[in-house]
Amino acid sequence: MTPLYLLRHGPTAASQSGAPLGRMDLPVTEEGERRWPLVKAQLQSLGLHRVLTSNLRRARLHAEDMGLPLLILDGLAEQAFGEWEGLPWADIKGAEGFFANPVLGNPPGGESFARCASRAVQAVQGALSGEEPILVLAHGGSLRAILAHFMGLSLERALDLAWQPFGLSKLEVHGPNKAVLRFHNQALG
Repeated sequence: MTPLYLLRHGPTAASQSGAPLGRMDLPVTEEGERRWPLVKAQLQSLGLHRVLTSNLRRARLHAEDMGLPLLILDGLAEQAFGEWEGLPWADIKGAEGFFANPVLGNPPGGESFARCASRAVQAVQGALSGEEPILVLAHGGSLRAILAHFMGLSLERALDLAWQPFGLSKLEVHGPNKAVLRFHNQALG
C-alpha cells in the first residue's frame, strides 16, 4: 500500500476570477504565498518521501521548496484550454459544444479533459514505487482525473469533484487501478 497525497496548488489571480487557467504559467497570489509556510509545515508532518509535480510554476515552485526528492512531470500539467485560457467563462463565445460534453469537448487550440486525464494518470502510475508516502502537487484537472481513476469513477463524475486551492486529499493505493480514499479536499494553511 502506498499513501498518495494529492494537493492542489495555491490560489492564482485567474482561478479566483473563475477563468480557466490551463497552461498559463501564473504564480500563486501573495495571499497564497503568505499561507505557504503553514501549508508546508502541515505537509512535512505527513512523513513524505517524494514529491511529484507539474512543470507549471504555480505548482512546481512550492514542490521544489519542500526539500524532498522531486520529479517534475509534464503529464501532471493542467488541462490546456487554448484560446480560452484566462478568459472568464461568461466571456467565452461558442462554448456550448464544450459544455455539452466537457469530457470530450476540445477548446480551440486546447485539449479535452479525457486527454488531460490520460496523461496525468499515466504520469502518476509510471512514478509510483514502494510504499513510502508520496505527494502529488498539481492542478484541479489532473488531480480530479487521478482521484477518479483510483476510485473507479467516470471522468464525468471526476468533473463533479470540488477541489479548493491548497486542498489536500489522501489515497491509500493498493494497485495500479485501486485505492481507498481516506479524505478529500481538506483545507491546509
